[in-house]
Amino acid sequence: MFTGRVLNETEWKDFVCETLKSSSNRITADSVIQVSEAKRTLKEARLWIVGGQIIDAGYYKFNDRVPFEEKVSEDGLAFAREMLRLFNLEKAFVMDICLTDEGWKIVEINCINSSGFYPNTNVKSIIKALNVYFSE
Repeated sequence: MFTGRVLNETEWKDFVCETLKSSSNRITADSVIQVSEAKRTLKEARLWIVGGQIIDAGYYKFNDRVPFEEKVSEDGLAFAREMLRLFNLEKAFVMDICLTDEGWKIVEINCINSSGFYPNTNVKSIIKALNVYFSE
């Protein structure tokens, strides 16, 4: 219904008021929206998933002076594999994960056809995996 983001209380109230006034939105007073307290994120990664397998994974954000890592840590990948085991959403999609003070969490899951690439994304491997998976 809208792009997720971090808002303080005043920004949220303004957003709700303006959105409900607007005639061009899909949000109504009866819309169900999930809200939580903001969490401190240490590092965030995007994982490209095809056929239940992680095809590519790369960091796109580091916070709080976390040391740079070229590849997503094994504990982050293990977390993502466990989430896939519990609930593999689609044949191909993108999962963004982040490391918090409480461990790894899912930030969001997106359609693969509308997800952006980051400089460290191996686009060739993703296209190859999509081609192989959907050609079978």
